[in-house]
Amino acid sequence: MEIKCIENEQIFFAKMNRYSFKLSDKKWQLDKENCVYPHKVVDRMPTKMKLSYLKTLAYYASEYSSFYIQNINNLFYKWFGAMTIDTIDDKAIYQLNVYLGSERNYKLNIIKAFITKWKNLNYPGVEATAIRMLEKIKIIPNQTGDAVKRRDPNKGPLTEAEFNNIINAVGKLYHEKKIQCFLYCYILLLAITGRRPLQLISLKAKDLIKNEKGCFLNVPKVKQRKCFRKEFNMVMIEPFLYDSLSMLINQNQAFVEDKFSVGISNYRGELPIFMNLDKITETKMIEVFLSDLTTDFFHMKISVMSKLLKHFPSKFDVRSERTNSYIELNARRFRYTLGSRLANEGASIEVIAKALDHKSVNSSMIYIKNNPDNVYDIDKRLSAFFNPLSNILMGIEIEENKNFFIKYVSDAFFLLEDTKEDLKCLTCKKFNPWRAL
Repeated sequence: MEIKCIENEQIFFAKMNRYSFKLSDKKWQLDKENCVYPHKVVDRMPTKMKLSYLKTLAYYASEYSSFYIQNINNLFYKWFGAMTIDTIDDKAIYQLNVYLGSERNYKLNIIKAFITKWKNLNYPGVEATAIRMLEKIKIIPNQTGDAVKRRDPNKGPLTEAEFNNIINAVGKLYHEKKIQCFLYCYILLLAITGRRPLQLISLKAKDLIKNEKGCFLNVPKVKQRKCFRKEFNMVMIEPFLYDSLSMLINQNQAFVEDKFSVGISNYRGELPIFMNLDKITETKMIEVFLSDLTTDFFHMKISVMSKLLKHFPSKFDVRSERTNSYIELNARRFRYTLGSRLANEGASIEVIAKALDHKSVNSSMIYIKNNPDNVYDIDKRLSAFFNPLSNILMGIEIEENKNFFIKYVSDAFFLLEDTKEDLKCLTCKKFNPWRAL
């Protein structure tokens, strides 16, 4: 069966509005940022699996984010390129687990979900033994936050001096008109809110709010398999940043009105805050512009912003006091920095998770665990336990240290004098453990 003839060229719709594809298309454009090339994968597959893979991937593309679809397609491309597979069975899964190794074993979760759906859709190519093998294999969760743990000078949290250097440079350059308003606002939002690039790029003018309680941004959620701009979290911002964002929105509105020679005040709220002006320039008719305004089409690309951010330190000579080199700058380092600063200020793990818009507290644990102040507190509290014990083992004032040790344990477990008569020898069959009253 030729791929070009399958399904009578049925059209499939991506999760992001405006984007569609056919199974025979070599390139599936899933949103403004991402596309996948599934035929590079099926070219490595046996004939009976080709259509099954494409149909299952098309189902996923309609339900999940483009980043997730990219991960699936890339993983299958590497898998089928590394070994010859006639069918996905227990042997194929075992070989994949060996190929991934312990550091990448967590990627089996992607495979497990995908081939389970493949099997449930009754498409040929996946054996039940593959599912059973995945149930047996211990899948180790991805270990995140390694750069935070190591305090990596190039990838980890920024120091206070580095952070201040960046913020001061951004403010100075903006007031000297050496950087544009959109870049000034973007960097400040990364630094202040710690939100992901996609969240900030997805902002629209109507998300900027001012009331009697202050200035806010209604920031869309982008993970947890959310649709484009369906769920939001309110974040408070400073008045000066509100004013700068308002100015940026005014600039965007003026650009659009000048392009189409028509007022768009009624559509102002739908304007992207970070707007792709090139896309506006390419659009010929106001009707086309208005129809695409509710999608991500006119929002700036993350890749463009990431490139500007990456080259900012070298372009404007912003250096690290640790390395005396240009600071390696990306959005993730701002998130690491915000999490670390909150931990240093004594914020709870729940507060950190909310500030970084984490789905659960698990991803925020690294900031609490790696806080130097916590290490100091732990050492201080445990010294009363370990000091007398170590002295006893070294033969220093044994009786006195033994009494210190017993008192510490008794106090820790609230053991009272009148309970000591209940204590029995550890080897006695009638032994009763100490009671905590």
